[in-house]
Amino acid sequence: MSLPKVYFYCCPEPDNLQDDIIILAEGLRALGIPYYASANYWLQSTEPGDYLFRHTPDVSPDDCDLVVLPYTWFNWVLLGLPAPIRRPFPDGLFKPGRRYRTVYMDTNDGLRTVSWEPEFRQFDVILRTKLNRRMWHPANLRPWALALSNRMLRMTAGAPPFANRERTVLVNFGASHNYPHTARIRANERFNPSLEKIFALNSTRDDLSVPPADPYDRLMWEQTNRRHSRAYYERLKHSQAVSCFCGALIPPMPWRDPNQLLLHGGKAKLKMKLFNLLGRLDPRPERIVQWDSWRFWESLAAGCVAFNLDLERYGVMLPLMPENWRHYIGVDLANPAPAAARIADDPGCLERIAREGREWALANYAPAPLTARFLRDLGFPVPPPPPHA
Repeated sequence: MSLPKVYFYCCPEPDNLQDDIIILAEGLRALGIPYYASANYWLQSTEPGDYLFRHTPDVSPDDCDLVVLPYTWFNWVLLGLPAPIRRPFPDGLFKPGRRYRTVYMDTNDGLRTVSWEPEFRQFDVILRTKLNRRMWHPANLRPWALALSNRMLRMTAGAPPFANRERTVLVNFGASHNYPHTARIRANERFNPSLEKIFALNSTRDDLSVPPADPYDRLMWEQTNRRHSRAYYERLKHSQAVSCFCGALIPPMPWRDPNQLLLHGGKAKLKMKLFNLLGRLDPRPERIVQWDSWRFWESLAAGCVAFNLDLERYGVMLPLMPENWRHYIGVDLANPAPAAARIADDPGCLERIAREGREWALANYAPAPLTARFLRDLGFPVPPPPPHA
């Protein structure tokens, strides 16, 4: 079987961050697999015209085996606008007799996204980050991850050995949402006091509204909606640990429509109170919504100990799950004391977990291995990746 050809519908706006397809395209390039695009997008360097995606008007979806759409095609949020910009489905995307398979990359925030709408059942596959196995989701959704781009790998490379780093844990959450994450609140209340006995807590935050002076950093800052910060990456590389807690904790029920607990308004608050009360009688732990964060993957790539929720316990779904106490330290926020005690009993575990976590992340969630998994799961052949791809 010949190698597949992949077509990307990408949005042309330079400040419309489409990190989901960036990683796939970087992986395809590393694997030597051809891909095409509807627009020029994502400058990889300050060299003029150095686009990762190049408009290929002589190639259409009909010439390809896979057609991929980024999440912002249907949900591009711009400050100052009352609602997200939503492009229509490309003409003929689901036409009868098509030879290509269709994929939507759903990295939207929240629980219930556009992927729940009936017309999205037409996609062959929807790769959804932040899935939870203890909540209902449409049948064509598959678990995915935010993962690691070449930019993130470049910025986290060259970190000092673990023993030479500052004995600090980063808890700053610099580029984040302007609403509280209950997982972070809970961690701050219940787990951070124990961490302070082991690490110094570093809560330094950068002013992300200030354009960087370096031309490359300025370009990445502009293209990532002001998320790129070299100062943050330097702190990351010189710290031993990072607090990566993210998302909303919700009761273990209901299964079919937990989104009703996350809506605004008095009715949603009353339902949350009711199900929290019922949850006290339920032996199952809480669940996590919107747990995935760039911070987790960047921390792993930088060789830090990543403190997070116990992902298995809270229902997280990933294409390949990390192993708690081997690749990261997952905490039960209902009872965090055992995690702190285990570190105190075996402080040498920190360096080992940091090393194995980095190796695991690079082996499975860097662009080439993640894209190889993407293709294999869709039934396409994959060439062996080049060394260190």
